Amino acid sequence: MRPNVGPTEAVTAGVPMPPLPAPGMRLDGLRIAVKDLVAVAGEPLQAGTLARSDAPPEPRDAAVVAQLRAAGAMITGTVALHEIAFGTTGVNDQLGFPPNPHDPLRVPGGSSSGSAVAVAEGQADLAIGTDTGGSVRIPAALCGVVGFKPGYDRYPRDGVLALSPTLDHVGLLASSVDRIIDGHRALTGETVPESTATGRLGVHQESLAVADDVVTAAVRRALAALEAAGWELVDVSLPDRARVQEVTTAVMFFEAAAVHAALWSQHPDRIGPDVFARLRRGADIPESDYLAALDDAARLRVEVASLLDGVEAVVEPTVPIVAPTIVNARSDDTLPAVLVSNTRLGNVTRVPTLTLPIPSDGLPVGLQLMATTDAGVLGVGRTLSWQAGTA
Repeated sequence: MRPNVGPTEAVTAGVPMPPLPAPGMRLDGLRIAVKDLVAVAGEPLQAGTLARSDAPPEPRDAAVVAQLRAAGAMITGTVALHEIAFGTTGVNDQLGFPPNPHDPLRVPGGSSSGSAVAVAEGQADLAIGTDTGGSVRIPAALCGVVGFKPGYDRYPRDGVLALSPTLDHVGLLASSVDRIIDGHRALTGETVPESTATGRLGVHQESLAVADDVVTAAVRRALAALEAAGWELVDVSLPDRARVQEVTTAVMFFEAAAVHAALWSQHPDRIGPDVFARLRRGADIPESDYLAALDDAARLRVEVASLLDGVEAVVEPTVPIVAPTIVNARSDDTLPAVLVSNTRLGNVTRVPTLTLPIPSDGLPVGLQLMATTDAGVLGVGRTLSWQAGTA
């Protein structure tokens, strides 16, 4: 676990820059928005909290920012997030937050709220986000853009303020899968092969059964289009969601309380009540429960790896509901668990996961894909985006 980061420390101070990878895709002139949890040289990293309002300018870029700059991209600035990335709605009453671009009375989703909104509104071609329990994919789905959480540590986390090192992933958001692939290639050098082939898709029917009517109808139409295009759809079972929630909550909350111990102990009055309550809850988790959760996380990784061996990808709704209202987000304590009900599995198993916007009768709906490799899920996602009418 990384050391505590105090309220006024620079995240990149005194940390050597890792070597940049060999050149990949060029991104000349591409506009990049950066979640304000990721260091940008010369800018203070506030992480969406008043508790870091005195943070100094960062002496250098986070590694992921430096790599995109080296590819020719243009950093347009930092964008909003749910406070310290510890929330799913994107509502941040400490420093403000952007509303959903499809309905200003609704949430953008979190925690990478500003990243999703910047792409959805055309202010950025590509955005950097982080995803600990769904924080790239939830706002992408609710705002109608593409969100990608690669495999664990696929993109460097150096210069990124941690929340839960076991679960944290750096990810990308864009308006198309092709743009995500461009960013992925720039960061890794990996090429995603062109393909229009079909194969077997695993469908998680249980998540469809509990989704709201708008989400269910949109996903079923997309599945019908994919079946008509030649995909074989097979029902699959995923690990029990209650078990996944229990494991990820124990790991995430325990680690977040430790990582941000200085932050919440020194300035409790400068942290929003929702986030402070989560940090306090994490501090109360016994270490034995945390260690048991890590053991179960390892078992979950084995179970899901075996399941994915038989299909090109598993698909389900990214989020089982459309974007809730801001009023509801401030009053309904059960909402966070609903928003992450389909996304946390990707973090605890560290499996590459992608969300695609699909045609809907109302507010945006996302289709989530899980596959064994980054190139695999991106390749299937590109094909599905053509065949399901999302490209």
